Amino acid sequence: MKAKIIGTEDDIIGVQVIDPRGNIHLVEIDVENEDTEDLHAQESYPNDPTERTAEQNQIMYQVRARARYEAHIATEHDILLPDWDPRQLHRGIEALENMSLKVFGDNFREYYHALINPEKTREEYGITEGSVEFPGKPQIVLIMKGFCIDEQNEVVNVLPDMYIYYTNDQTEQTYTAGTSASCSDETTQLTVMLPPFVSISDDFNYPEDFRASVINNLVCQIRDIYRNMGEEPPANVDLEGFGKPAGNFDPDEF
Repeated sequence: MKAKIIGTEDDIIGVQVIDPRGNIHLVEIDVENEDTEDLHAQESYPNDPTERTAEQNQIMYQVRARARYEAHIATEHDILLPDWDPRQLHRGIEALENMSLKVFGDNFREYYHALINPEKTREEYGITEGSVEFPGKPQIVLIMKGFCIDEQNEVVNVLPDMYIYYTNDQTEQTYTAGTSASCSDETTQLTVMLPPFVSISDDFNYPEDFRASVINNLVCQIRDIYRNMGEEPPANVDLEGFGKPAGNFDPDEF
């Protein structure tokens, strides 16, 4: 997609986006009121989402994502969370690569054990049958771990708690447990998000291989940001691996 800023007025940023079919969209973003829904004008598809095809609805969503990304990178306004800005994720990758293995291992050990032993994690966080919002045994589907980097791209804090999504086959909803902690205003927060490990090979070494898994997740998050905007990701991030979660997850939370 192609996007450009066409003007700003009264805290409203106007963005023109041309979708893959060559259709023109105009998106207005209110940078002062985050609760205001973006105004999306176009003349190529039905205005009622129920009258559009699945592909048309996907294009409409991708156009909005591309417009918000353009407003974020082309103006001084912070439209997106750091986890949706490839530049910030690249900084996080650099910071993790520069951590000593010992420091990384000490700070991410609890997260590693939570991923390889989700049954124990369920018990520790009270995600047990009879205590959750739905019948049946809950299953952990995603575990998040945040860390904070400073302006020198150094990890200055790994947030102590984890944020956990769980569900089961009897519900279409996902629910959360744990604490969604945050970094100080002077630092940038980034979040590793991985599903529990199904199995681990005999030659998997901690912390070396786990750091590679964490970095791969951040790289794949960058990949999925581009895909979310309907664009092909750059070759250096178009890798295999788990990035952004799909399904009933709130992107405003990470």
